[in-house]
Amino acid sequence: MKATKKASTVSQESSHSCTVDEWIQLALCEYELIASLCNAQSLLGNAAISTPTSFPTATVDDDERFNAKNDKYMYDPKTLTMQMQRNTLHDLLANYMERIDDVRKTHALMKVKLSSLSTHPVEESDTTPTQTRPTPMEEALIRHIELSERVIRTVMRSPTPGSSGPCGVFFENGLVRTSTLQDHENNVVVLASLRASVSRLKSNFGGQ
Repeated sequence: MKATKKASTVSQESSHSCTVDEWIQLALCEYELIASLCNAQSLLGNAAISTPTSFPTATVDDDERFNAKNDKYMYDPKTLTMQMQRNTLHDLLANYMERIDDVRKTHALMKVKLSSLSTHPVEESDTTPTQTRPTPMEEALIRHIELSERVIRTVMRSPTPGSSGPCGVFFENGLVRTSTLQDHENNVVVLASLRASVSRLKSNFGGQ
């Protein structure tokens, strides 16, 4: 039992450590997840355009989804179309929330693993303890984390880190926001900056 517990502890500790190349690969993975989030956001916003406003689009009860045995859905094309649009919006919203969760988990993992890459020790002199400055590599990784957080806030339409709600995709009345050209352009710009940052990290510190 003691041996098993010790092995488990060692495994947990090692799971937080990584090489610089592994961290950069994780940063690339986060970029791809954020790009996927942008795509899901765009699909959701576009679907909101065609969904009838008479439906409460942000909250969908699974029990009310299309039932082929119900005559009013079988023989009323308009009602059938509206219900199918509502179901599609529900599926897109569920997918969007999954993409949000993927980004949040990956970003949190990057921050945990970044601490394992810190190589500058806390040096103690005869008087007071002093901490050495981060290395250029550490500073670059920290700047990437900060850029990543700004990108996430932009994509999620949350101007401040403490903003509540599911990433600003809803209006105050609970309806899904439709996508705008400005939203798309903003996402393209911030994604490009994040991808460029990953490329710089790989060029400057890859292979270490």
